[in-house]
Amino acid sequence: MSLRVSASAPTRVDLAGGTLDIWPLSMIVADAATVNVAIGLRAKVSIEARKGRSARFVSVDRGATQRCRLPIREADLDGPLSWLVRLAAGFDLQEGFELRCEAEAPAGAGLGGSSALGIAAGAALARFAGERLSKEALLRRVMNLETRQLSVPTGNQDYLAAIHGGVATYHHEPDGTRREALPGIEGLNRRLVVAYTEEPRNSGYSNWDMFRRFVEGERTTVRRMEAIADVARRMSAALGAGDLDAVGALLGEEGNLRARLAPSVTTDAIRRAGRAARRAGALGFKVCGAGGGGCVAALAAEGRREAVAAALSRAGATLLDAPAVSRGLTVTARRG
Repeated sequence: MSLRVSASAPTRVDLAGGTLDIWPLSMIVADAATVNVAIGLRAKVSIEARKGRSARFVSVDRGATQRCRLPIREADLDGPLSWLVRLAAGFDLQEGFELRCEAEAPAGAGLGGSSALGIAAGAALARFAGERLSKEALLRRVMNLETRQLSVPTGNQDYLAAIHGGVATYHHEPDGTRREALPGIEGLNRRLVVAYTEEPRNSGYSNWDMFRRFVEGERTTVRRMEAIADVARRMSAALGAGDLDAVGALLGEEGNLRARLAPSVTTDAIRRAGRAARRAGALGFKVCGAGGGGCVAALAAEGRREAVAAALSRAGATLLDAPAVSRGLTVTARRG
């Protein structure tokens, strides 16, 4: 009987402390923390056995296909779906298969979509190959493979949100990253607006720009990174206390600090969206992820969510149906 495995994982909105999840910034910045919320734009993957010793990769949302023979070779890692091929090469696959994926988040959105896809695909590949991986081992393998794919350092917050879901603070400590689950999903869903600027961005470049400035000791970058860590800790406390007005103000404070980290963070479209959101009643506004395009997030004052959403739409951004969700990674397998 053939085996079919399906998996899905959520993307995320980083509320505060992004970039601080990249080692060694996570250790150099004192008491570094990252706060994020999983959202209902999921990465979905299915794997099904097929005859022979070939692999077929299909991206439904991108309309792309790539084929290769097993075992996967280095030359196969150059193609339209090279990230999926690289992931598959990280598992001991002996029989032919077809891997299909669909990403609900726009490409280059700054919502951790490639990492969520990596977690979903990695979990499905492990189940298909009969390999038992703990959550920690899955995260480590996928994160290391994506670092190879991008050729720049990657942080861990995207993978953690994809695995666990929910609202959480990730405390970056000497023995690893500690997850602190937080309340707030219902309140965020009353106030959070996520929109796409229609400008895809390269997170690797923006993050590397900030990383380089920090490790080279550029004083303003170091101070702003330390200030962002402080904002993340205060936001964690505000979420824990259910003070969404404070969360909104801190979202804006983080957004302002991040916009000054490097010239690559903000764009005219992002600045235009920010002005529109604040005029309509947003308590805070920030770019998602490393910036340079992609998505933006705004936290509206109570009762002003619809007005903020309408203002972002008029400013040229595309509103996304991206509710906060508690469900993280799911994997199912069946034979038939």
